[in-house]
Formats: sequence, structure tokens, C-alpha cells
Amino acid sequence: MAGTSSTTAEIPEDESPEFPAANYRQPADELGPRAQRTIARIVEATREVFLTHGYSGTTIDEIARAADVSRASFYTYFPSKREVLFAVGARAVNDTSRVLRRLPTAGTTIVGLREWVREYFVLLDAHGAFAFAWTQAAHEDEAIRTAGMKGHLELSREFGEMLAESAGKPRSDTTELGVAMFSLLERSWSYTHLYGAHLDRDALEESATACIWGAARQVPGKRR
Repeated sequence: MAGTSSTTAEIPEDESPEFPAANYRQPADELGPRAQRTIARIVEATREVFLTHGYSGTTIDEIARAADVSRASFYTYFPSKREVLFAVGARAVNDTSRVLRRLPTAGTTIVGLREWVREYFVLLDAHGAFAFAWTQAAHEDEAIRTAGMKGHLELSREFGEMLAESAGKPRSDTTELGVAMFSLLERSWSYTHLYGAHLDRDALEESATACIWGAARQVPGKRR
């Protein structure tokens, strides 16, 4: 039956942290290739507009222009900007989780970790805009913050656990470690875009690698 449906990137639920599914309007019982291509263009365009304008500064009209679709076409599939944010986020979380799974092996040597950081920066070239759009939206919309917090903290815990495993340093603060290292990577990446040629991306990746290497091997003392 046509109506409203939910969509996430195609990955089994047990292989990726939980993230809110996007509710989109489904004008037919099944979406054909043309409809799927239109949805993909809208999601891709949203990422690009978020990178330039952030969540608050992004309008449906701007997304439609960037996707080369009409405003009506946008609303054919997405009831609101919030729902397309969720669609962008689901893909970002799934892709991030895949890259994280390579960390326990890659992170055992400084050379391997350096290559992993390079790969993560490439991932952020595709999904970094979402991280900042989500943070902005979460500050402004309690429902968005609540919906995404569980998935974000789960992904952070996964990151922290894999860092601890790669370093051979068991620890209890894996969620906090993950949040801190995600913040380091995302903010460093954002400055390469903001400052352009004034920053050496390779050097910044080297510095980020050194910070992550040290943080994973420096286990904090017990809290009093």
C-alpha cells in the first residue's frame, strides 16, 4: 500500500549501530529505478548543501536546486528536512561503522593507523557535512537530539573499544575515548575545508594520527 515508509542504508541491523530511520513518502507500493535515483540525488544534494550552509541555513528549495528536482518532487519522497537528515545520517553511520571495523588490525602499528586516518578523512569528504549538520540540528531540536544520541554514543563506544583493542590497553572509558577521537578527526577535517590551501592536509593527518596513537595507549587512572 502506498504511503509513508522507512528507509536506511542496506546493511543488516546487527552490523551497524542503531540510527533513526528516515520516514519517506512512498507514492507507490514499490519504488522503481527512477524513484530510487531521485531519492539518491536528493540525499547527495543534501550532503553538499549541509556542508555549505549547515542544517539551519539549508532550505528545501536549496536542496531541490542542488538535486535538480522540483520542490514538489522533494515532497513526493520526504515530508520534511528532518527526514532527509535522517536518510543522510543512516548512510554516514553505516559507512563509518564499516571503516571502524578495520581499526583493530590497522591500529596495531603507527603506519597502519596513519593509513586508517587517511581513509577516515576520505570518508569525511563524503559524510563530514552530516556530522556538523546533525550537531547543529540536535542543539535546536530536542527530538533530533534524543533520536540520534543513542546511535552516536554506541558508535563512539565501538570506536573506543576498537582503539583499546588495537593498543592492547583495556579500559572502561571507551565511550568517552570514542567521542573525543571522533571530535578530533571531524574538527581537523573541517579545518582542511575551511582554510583550504593554508593547511597541509597530510601534515594534519599525521598530527591526528599521533594524537590518536597516544590517547589509545594512555589509560587514565581511576576516578576518585
